[in-house]
Amino acid sequence: MRMKLRSIVIAGTFSVVAGGMVVVHAGIASRPVATNQSLSAAELRFPAVVVVASRPTISEILDLILGSGGDRPAVAANAASITGSLPEGSEEARIALLLRKRTPDAGRANRVAAALVREGRRANIGGTLLVGVLLTENPDLEPRATSSVGARGLMQVMPFHAGNWGCSSSDLFGIDANICHGVRILADNLKHSRNLPAALQRYNGCVRGTNTPDCYLYAGKVYRYARRTAVGLEGKVTATTPFASLN
Repeated sequence: MRMKLRSIVIAGTFSVVAGGMVVVHAGIASRPVATNQSLSAAELRFPAVVVVASRPTISEILDLILGSGGDRPAVAANAASITGSLPEGSEEARIALLLRKRTPDAGRANRVAAALVREGRRANIGGTLLVGVLLTENPDLEPRATSSVGARGLMQVMPFHAGNWGCSSSDLFGIDANICHGVRILADNLKHSRNLPAALQRYNGCVRGTNTPDCYLYAGKVYRYARRTAVGLEGKVTATTPFASLN
């Protein structure tokens, strides 16, 4: 028996199956083996290995792919269109939770939340303000809504804006395209207005406060919706108030 075992070692390969694990040891033949070498049964024993696997979360997948230094926010903003869900605890997830109170379509709420966060980061406008504008313009989250003056979609964008703001689509009834147009229009209004209320009135088409009856109240409506979600320092809603400041 000892001679037989010795000849196996010299031949170059042996395999051991222990506890469901296969160990292959190759290349022994390339090294000299002492003729008086003996192997005991104890040297061939390996402990059993038990592997417990569970399905990873979206957050764990993002961590594995991106690492700690990856551009996780940008990926998270697109997660809804890829997986139908959002990373737990993300800004997108918190906004989606709020929007689900407005629509029974959870997938729509996720897509709207992801688009708001994505476009808001590109334009440096906080999610709180964007949620306030969105719910003021379209509280039922109806993508195909059309106003009496022809404004379209979630953020009620006028048709003459379609295709003029560098968005990937000019379809104002599409969720992503409409939010892209709306956020970029608002960003331009902020750039050319003396303050936030004036920018919001400009977005509403209330440039001088006389185009629409009571349009000067528009900014106050946006603030009320925004305050129901998050507020900035001292309770003031600003253009960059983060949605993460939920209270």
